[in-house]
Amino acid sequence: MAGGLAVDARPRILVLDDDTMSRRLLEAALTAEGLIVETFGTFAHASAAAMRQPYDLYLLDIVLPDGDGLELCKQTRERSQTPIVMLTVKGDLSDVVRGLEMGADDYIVKPFRMPEVIARVRAQLRRTQERGSTRTTAVRVGDIVIDRDLRDASVRGAPAGLSPREFEILDFLAQRAGKSVARDALIDAIWGERDDLSEKILAVYMRRLRRKLESDPDNPQYLHTVRGYGYRLGLAT
Repeated sequence: MAGGLAVDARPRILVLDDDTMSRRLLEAALTAEGLIVETFGTFAHASAAAMRQPYDLYLLDIVLPDGDGLELCKQTRERSQTPIVMLTVKGDLSDVVRGLEMGADDYIVKPFRMPEVIARVRAQLRRTQERGSTRTTAVRVGDIVIDRDLRDASVRGAPAGLSPREFEILDFLAQRAGKSVARDALIDAIWGERDDLSEKILAVYMRRLRRKLESDPDNPQYLHTVRGYGYRLGLAT
């Protein structure tokens, strides 16, 4: 650009992991995908970088020498809807649940497979870029309006403030409003693959959605559990 500096429009990724080899592998693989990658080994350095400039996605390890990635997840979610993917040790459901409760959009279990990391990062970036659709852009269920252009829902006119993953789950149910949707169908559509934690993680997201959309989350009017099968979005009958 004449008279000024060219702006690099490539997505910028923040990687927080205290393991040096993991950081190097992630940086090499994601850079090869055309992304700008900045890696950090401590919470303090990553948090300072996140305050200095915006990123397009955060890839956060949980256990760190000076804190944990969950705190950075919480800080990030308080100021933006930037996608957050947590790195967690295999089988540690409690850390995954805590991350999702703080607003993380996805998780990757260690030891990770690099093709899976790339696929999940790409999926999150793609979802943040998607705007509009040839399908109905808004669906109303009682007091809830699901807006596919805004990628959010409102309850009696007030924005719900859904995370990208929360919106995807609600949108999938909204396109099938009134019908029961199998858990496996939801997991396949949203995550693309299953693991040992999938159904439990889906249940965590449903609790989060109910807290944001229902007047009484323990007695939902809209987001119903179909015992032994899945979920249904619709007015209580």
